[in-house]
Amino acid sequence: MLVLGWTAVLAYFAVTGTLVARAARRTRSVAAYAVGTRDIPAVVIGLSLAAQLTSVATFVVNPGLVYAFGLPALLGYGVAAGTGIMVGLSVMSLRFRRQGARVQALTVPQWIARRFDAPALGLLFAVLSLALVTFATLIVVALALVLAPLLAIPIEAAVIGLLVIVVGGVMVGGATGHAWTNAAQAMVMLVVALLMIGAGLPLLASGAGLAERLRAIDPNLVGHVNPASPYFRTFLEVFVFNFVVGIAIVCQPHVISKALYLREDRDVRRFLLTAIGCGLIFTAVLVTGFWARLALEVPVRIDRAIPTWIGGHFPAPLQVLITIGLLCAGLSTLEGILLALSSIVSIDLFPWMVRSPSDKASLAAGRVGLAIAGIVTAGLALWQIEHPTGGTVAIFAQYGVYLVFSTSFVPLACGMFVPSARRADVVVAVIVSIAVYAGFAIFKLTQYHNNPAFLATAAIAAGWVVIVAAMVVRGARQAPAMQEMQR
Repeated sequence: MLVLGWTAVLAYFAVTGTLVARAARRTRSVAAYAVGTRDIPAVVIGLSLAAQLTSVATFVVNPGLVYAFGLPALLGYGVAAGTGIMVGLSVMSLRFRRQGARVQALTVPQWIARRFDAPALGLLFAVLSLALVTFATLIVVALALVLAPLLAIPIEAAVIGLLVIVVGGVMVGGATGHAWTNAAQAMVMLVVALLMIGAGLPLLASGAGLAERLRAIDPNLVGHVNPASPYFRTFLEVFVFNFVVGIAIVCQPHVISKALYLREDRDVRRFLLTAIGCGLIFTAVLVTGFWARLALEVPVRIDRAIPTWIGGHFPAPLQVLITIGLLCAGLSTLEGILLALSSIVSIDLFPWMVRSPSDKASLAAGRVGLAIAGIVTAGLALWQIEHPTGGTVAIFAQYGVYLVFSTSFVPLACGMFVPSARRADVVVAVIVSIAVYAGFAIFKLTQYHNNPAFLATAAIAAGWVVIVAAMVVRGARQAPAMQEMQR
């Protein structure tokens, strides 16, 4: 098992390293580093996006929440959030690509800054985007929990080794290497997803049936809500908050920026069909939380449920294959996050420090920022392994990443769909969104204050209230003048 595990992991890194090395020869500018050379096939970019959206959280951490809290977690993350993501991608991708091509934007903060002619607003979002290291932390923790026992190494070594390899690969390969490695990772993930889902299908036809067996353990596991859980207590928490979050998730820098990789509008359809089709299969992996709940006789911590089930249910060769699939799921998203952060440092932060920097200097700055992000992520991962926030590293990650997309949703949506929204309206809306998100969390307002999905929904709603109010007030002021002109 040990030799097989090391052989498979080393082979994986050899293949991805080859793809990165080939891409490195084409990464000669900041633009090529951030969004590639725009000659990557739409299907490949779609596979890359599917892999990005389906991190190791979908394969390990979120099924762990299904293991702990049952059907409400599956409905919240699988149905409500999944539907929101499909809606968000379908509605936003084409508009974002068109607007990005028009203003020549390479990152989300740059897109916002140029769309509203507000460099300071772009800087704010560049700083906010640094909170993505919390999601990188989740991925590293989940992968380390899987790899450490497989390779018989200390978990600290797994954390550091992963980050050294990934940071080095992103530094060299940029967006082109990232897209092609993601596509290869997505293919492996599809095989592993089907294997994990299929492993529990006999449970549906055996004995008293899946629902009855879960009900015998805890009736809350098969309800539409779980009053005993901290995150799925009501209809709002399960369906409404997660649907809104699903739409807003698309606004993450490493997700929506994939539309900028496309050369033409006609590529968007193939890109979306590929991403959504693969995404549906990946989302179905959540049901493995049920498989683990029925298989594990001794309760385990949320983040360890799926790794423990895999270790006890599958023979050694399949354990290795599944581990490689989990590695693909985690590293595909981790690479995307680190690439987005590196691009933001190069394009959005460094020019505020050095006036008119050269491409070479900007690339170097981005790579230094990438190294710093790797060090910070390693420290946070080691801390979260010992002291998981709210019982699972998923909640720690959500606090950071939900802040990013809940505050960027309003300016992105206004930039694409509300041309009458003015710069001042958007700036105030963003400030209010940040204040609402932080205020509810810090002052523990309402029973939902511990749920990042609620914080994100409240922040998004508050931002839209500002936009609508500003437009109504402006319309009321303009009405008398319009009437006077008509006389």
